[in-house]
Amino acid sequence: MFILELIVSTITSLLFLFFLVTSLGMEGTGNPLVGPGVFPSILSSIILICSILWLIDSAVAFHRSRKSIETKEVSVSMQGLFHLSNESRRLAIIIILTVLYILVLMPLVGFVISTSIFLFISVMLFYGKWSVALIVAFSLSLVMYVLFQFVLHLPMPR
Repeated sequence: MFILELIVSTITSLLFLFFLVTSLGMEGTGNPLVGPGVFPSILSSIILICSILWLIDSAVAFHRSRKSIETKEVSVSMQGLFHLSNESRRLAIIIILTVLYILVLMPLVGFVISTSIFLFISVMLFYGKWSVALIVAFSLSLVMYVLFQFVLHLPMPR
């Protein structure tokens, strides 16, 4: 479990470091506090800090677990490379779903349909009730569509 958390937190940290560097490189048109890279920079910084804290916490927990195993000299059975707890499986599934949602589903069917599918699967994974998943997926997709089209007067993301 700790090794998976170390790997995922490292990947997350590197990914959001890349996002931060990319968003800082966006050129503004005037005031540097009001430009296209301000919000992505703020969001990337916050998530980067959280993922670094997660990495540190995972490393400390991993070190403590190794230390306790060495001092107790308990024989630990090898559980295999892909033996994951339910939490780890859900985390891995959400990461895979997010990547598929962004890289495959959004370009194929657009924002509204792909978001509905992603939300439905995510809610089913964590909550498990079809009715709740359907209501959440449909209502959030509808709210985002109305927000973009009628409130912000912006085209839907592609």
